[in-house]
Amino acid sequence: MSNRQLLEKFITENLDNAYRFAYSYTKNSQAAEDVVSESVIKALSAIDTLKNKEFLKTWFYRIIINTAISRIRSEQKIIYIDSKDTDIYEKTFDDYSHITLNEFIEKLDEKYKIVIILRYFEDMTLEEISKVTGENLSTVKSRLYRGLKILKTEMEED
Repeated sequence: MSNRQLLEKFITENLDNAYRFAYSYTKNSQAAEDVVSESVIKALSAIDTLKNKEFLKTWFYRIIINTAISRIRSEQKIIYIDSKDTDIYEKTFDDYSHITLNEFIEKLDEKYKIVIILRYFEDMTLEEISKVTGENLSTVKSRLYRGLKILKTEMEED
């Protein structure tokens, strides 16, 4: 089976996972769909650069990460709030009873969040995460455990 056929099969079987992963970055369904579409196009055009077929999953997820980050950077906007609108913010109070695990994860620093998402939501091994992120295995392990510790602390405080 050629690399292109292997990629096409992988994408067909894992499209939902790729979308979920892209959504974890973009927080917008349309943007996640765009990121996955762009990633598929990039992957198909660069499939000849894949040297080892066993790294297809980590290679493709790395493309999704890069595409999502590029999209987020290009869409960052500054929102100015009129002083008369700040009254509503002063009247609000901190009530975190409605926060879910996903919202706690979103509050994490990016380096912890990506490792936790890949490990627990995408079922990647620590070695695969190391390849996707380009970090040492020991760095991935420490970020996973540090991120989990931060999550636990945050959830206990709430």
